Amino acid sequence: MLDNCRRFSGSEEFLAALGILAGLGAGTKLLDVPAGNGIAAYAFSTSGYEVTAVDPDPSRTVGRGAIAHVVKMSGLKVEVVDAVGEDLPFPTGCFDVVYVRQGLHHAADLPGMMSEFFRVLRPAGILLACREHVVDDYGPSLKAFLDAQVDHQLYGGEHAFTLVDYLAAFDTVGFSLIQVMDPWDSVINLFPDTPDALKARLLSSRPARMLRRLLPDSAILALGMLYLRRRKAAGRLYSFIARKPSS
Repeated sequence: MLDNCRRFSGSEEFLAALGILAGLGAGTKLLDVPAGNGIAAYAFSTSGYEVTAVDPDPSRTVGRGAIAHVVKMSGLKVEVVDAVGEDLPFPTGCFDVVYVRQGLHHAADLPGMMSEFFRVLRPAGILLACREHVVDDYGPSLKAFLDAQVDHQLYGGEHAFTLVDYLAAFDTVGFSLIQVMDPWDSVINLFPDTPDALKARLLSSRPARMLRRLLPDSAILALGMLYLRRRKAAGRLYSFIARKPSS
């Protein structure tokens, strides 16, 4: 389990997240919700953040039990709390950063969850929501996404929202949206893939092998990325950076 935490803490995804939060660090109070198996709590704690990890699942594999094990084995100081994003047991304005990795799309009440994140952030605090599934509608697009999720077929619990609804939730509670990163804007949305692996895959595709007789690799890559952006796969990943106004 610690090996997974160490891998994530050195990953391009996490380094990109640290880059977004550049200027923060030691002493920064960060809420990790839902904290899952503790990989982000470990990574931020080893980077100097004061981390509180929230997850409603008591499991030892993907929940508070797993996080408690990571904390015990690593000797890190991470507070582990049983709660859900829609009902956080913290006072108003007590965190500098709320970090959400694949959590918004599971919300039972998206505006309600966003309102709680807004409440517990201090003025000028940052919400970083990473790798959220986006669908085009709650009919065929959502069904196509859910049908492709093997775990969902076995256990249920998966979901996704439209980009319009994510953006509306940010706006409704008062967040200032700093950046919306589409599936190809950041390595955060590619993980566990990498930019180099993506380029290699595009250049090795059958259409690319044919086009390489006529076009340079740069042009082929541009065409490949244009195709991917227009494809709009159901459940594609977006990340969001938002700030609570300073007053």
